[in-house]
Amino acid sequence: MRVTEGMIYNSTNQSLAGTLTALSAITEKVSSTKQLNRPSDNPADVRSAVQLRDVLAELDQFQRNIDSASSRVDAIDNAMASVGDVIQRANELAIAGANGTLGSSDRQAMAQEVTQLIESIAQDAGAKYGGDYVFSGFKVGTPPYTVTAPGTVGSYQGDHGVVIARIGPASTMQINVAGDAVFQPALDALTQLRNDLQSGAAVQPATISQIQASLDNLLSYRAQVGARANRLEQAKSSQASLVTSNQALLSQLEDADMPAAITELTRRQTTYQATLAVTAKVMQTSLIDYLR
Repeated sequence: MRVTEGMIYNSTNQSLAGTLTALSAITEKVSSTKQLNRPSDNPADVRSAVQLRDVLAELDQFQRNIDSASSRVDAIDNAMASVGDVIQRANELAIAGANGTLGSSDRQAMAQEVTQLIESIAQDAGAKYGGDYVFSGFKVGTPPYTVTAPGTVGSYQGDHGVVIARIGPASTMQINVAGDAVFQPALDALTQLRNDLQSGAAVQPATISQIQASLDNLLSYRAQVGARANRLEQAKSSQASLVTSNQALLSQLEDADMPAAITELTRRQTTYQATLAVTAKVMQTSLIDYLR
């Protein structure tokens, strides 16, 4: 077959174009530090990378859920801790008030302090997280208790809705506590204590027992909340490990081997320059001169 000048030109032009395409591809890989820059680079790996990114997005949502749940549980625990201190103080007053040698004025002063303690419980029960009342169930915009008169607290205004946090692909947990279950026994006990003190008589043993029972009730719920906090911490650690492993897989798929890529770039640049030089000598065309 006769080789014409046009055939030589076309063949050389195709070779030069191929070399330039390869150089452009490796240049993009080095500049982006990624080996997957478009779906055509490796359709199978791109599909796997998309799936991994979906997994990471889901894990990120779980981590946000866990962080939010942990903050809510902390707010619950802090409020319960404060109420625990209040009940402890009420118990001290009750024991002192049981002393038959106290005068009526002393008991009246104690009754006034108990009035403040009752209102303090109502205030602590109104703890919020993110603008929501954490002890009101689903009625997050309604305070669980309101003070209707000095030392007098109205009935529970929340409901018993269970707030659930999704902390894993197949893992959920309750993160709230109904306010009446936690605080009503204490409110009733302190109200009885105030009534005993206002009567001027010694505080009754039954009242002291009621106060202690309300404290035991509170501590029981605090233990539950503490267990939830521990589970959330474990879930956070587990999700973080999954994020790390999936990010490593994504990096293996997407990230370029930079030392190898730079070596390849150098080789491609050398090849391109050599191709230009050879083509210029063979073709002796103004186009090749311009490309150089």
